[in-house]
Amino acid sequence: MRAMRSCRWTAALFVVTASAAAAQDAVRLDLNACLEQARAAAPRLEELRAAEAEAVASADEAAARRLPSLGLGATYRYASETMDAEISLAPSLPSRTLSFGDGHVADVNLALSLPLYTGGELSRTAAAANAGSRAATLRSSAAAQDVVLAVRRTFYAALGRESQLAAAGLAVARLQRHADEVSGAVSVGAATVEMRLRAVTRLREAEQRQSRAQAALDSAAVALGRLVGRPGAAVLPAGELATPLLDDDDTAAAAGERPDVAALQEERARQDHLAAAARGRLLPRIAAELAAHHGRPGVDQLTNDWMSYATAGVSLDWPLWDGGARRQRAAQAEARSRQAEARSRDLQEAVAAAQATASRDLALAREELARASERVDLARNIGELVGARYERADASESEYLDALDDVTAAEFELSLVRTRQRLAEATLLWTLGR
Repeated sequence: MRAMRSCRWTAALFVVTASAAAAQDAVRLDLNACLEQARAAAPRLEELRAAEAEAVASADEAAARRLPSLGLGATYRYASETMDAEISLAPSLPSRTLSFGDGHVADVNLALSLPLYTGGELSRTAAAANAGSRAATLRSSAAAQDVVLAVRRTFYAALGRESQLAAAGLAVARLQRHADEVSGAVSVGAATVEMRLRAVTRLREAEQRQSRAQAALDSAAVALGRLVGRPGAAVLPAGELATPLLDDDDTAAAAGERPDVAALQEERARQDHLAAAARGRLLPRIAAELAAHHGRPGVDQLTNDWMSYATAGVSLDWPLWDGGARRQRAAQAEARSRQAEARSRDLQEAVAAAQATASRDLALAREELARASERVDLARNIGELVGARYERADASESEYLDALDDVTAAEFELSLVRTRQRLAEATLLWTLGR
């Protein structure tokens, strides 16, 4: 009994020392800090924020095309020949020649153009651009949720690896203490060389497990570092693996509208508007123009001097035949709309399946947690009892080493169960849009 307590104190000291050494080489962040840094550093989110800005600019451009446009223009033209007209008077009077300009024509104008009717093309194009802007915003939100899921899963995977490393460290400390005691007993003739070899063999096996656990933790820490914007650096999680992400009441919460599903619905609406805009191009376009001119010779070519005047007009543009190009453009947009609808249904089904799977995994992990915790307590109690019998020489070396291995296996299994529980909670929160 006293030997087992001493082993625990030694193991605790070992774990603290190992954790302090690891902390010197890696930054330690809690979950909230990891999420905050990951949102700021994720290249995918930066890309989608730029795409969102582009979509907003496209929507503003489409809205501006529906407004009147004002333009300033200037022209100069020279013709080598001008029109002359000879006017014959009475027989006794000489004839007169009229010259229309001198070949120099200049004009400065300020024109206001206004689309009066476009068959709904401009309004539908603007509506499509607005839907595209909303879709871009929703895609950014969906990507942010994916980043949160990735960080949560990586964070708790790293915590699980750290818990397994701690369990491996405890096993090494227990076996090291026992190997030292057996070596001392061999020197005084109280134990055999075979007993010492068995103890050292188990110790080396435990040290190998510890090395593998350390390598797994290092890999998880590097993966977490990449997510939080520190590629190539190790970031260790700061938190408790036993602390749940959500309560029992949270698992029954209904999922809200997911941004990725809403983005596909907006994409479908965008394609519907684009199809309507393409069909609108089959109709005539009517535009009005009002312009103020200052030019030479203006409208009085005989005077041939600078003058100011105004013009107003209405134009009609009606493409009567284009080989079906506009109808095919509308058909393309309608096909893309059906594609978005199909992707939306597929995504909703995938999320529903993921939610059901995560809920079952979480329920199973919660059931296993109680049994795994009880198994750890039982294995430790058995280890103490076998240790007491071993001190009285009522238990063999193999029996005692097997008891120590059972404790280690139970601690490993408890860590795995808690890790599976945290990972299931992270997935479930993602399916709920949280």
